Amino acid sequence: MRLWIALAEALALALLPAATTAQDLRALELTYLRAAVATDLFPFAGIEIPAIENIRQGADALGSRLELRTYFGQPLKNGGVRAEVSVDYPYKEGDTVRYSWRMMLPSDFPSDSPQNRWWLMAQWHDQPDRTRGETWNSYPGHSPSVGLGYGQLNGKDQLSLLYGAPNPGPAGLIPISRGSWHSITVEITWSRGPNGRAKVFVDGAVAPVREASGPNMYNDFQHYMKLGMYRHPDIRGDAWIYIGDVRVQRLS
Repeated sequence: MRLWIALAEALALALLPAATTAQDLRALELTYLRAAVATDLFPFAGIEIPAIENIRQGADALGSRLELRTYFGQPLKNGGVRAEVSVDYPYKEGDTVRYSWRMMLPSDFPSDSPQNRWWLMAQWHDQPDRTRGETWNSYPGHSPSVGLGYGQLNGKDQLSLLYGAPNPGPAGLIPISRGSWHSITVEITWSRGPNGRAKVFVDGAVAPVREASGPNMYNDFQHYMKLGMYRHPDIRGDAWIYIGDVRVQRLS
């Protein structure tokens, strides 16, 4: 069973009659996923939002996109201020997996400078091992072992690579621009030991702009990716992020 209830609650309340089946809800969720996620990922993908106001579809010269919104005072989803696409792609410890997507911050995106409280735009999160009968009921909470946070320094927008388990920390800044699409690729070698590694490539660069190494798994079960926004509840402002061309590939 998927670990998130994607659009079911939001769509059932906002768009569909109470008698709508789970199959109908999933079909509607897929219409949104189709705007941004490769079709081979559909079995592993879902959308995590509190209400229909947190999502819309768009398109431009590069193709279709998914637009995700967070705003101050919005309803919480799974205890947090979030609007995210999740991909629970299967792999084994020791595998190297490539995650790629394109993203844009609109020109009116509101920063949280100078406080720069935590604001994640990508995260890879551990989870209980379903194959061993584990559930969230008894599973301890952790910070994501790999993530891309957002902040603004000296008036310039930055992504920050966060890395490590059990104590993730900053591993370098990545400058980005508003109003322009950026292609992001993150290659992760998953490991609870020293062989773990993450490399971040931006806008087609051959060499990684940031990388980090060391343990990046809390347990030996696959960690799932979430793209969009998950932010500190005290951040003010109404923010949209655009994502598209989400792809995942196991390299080894």
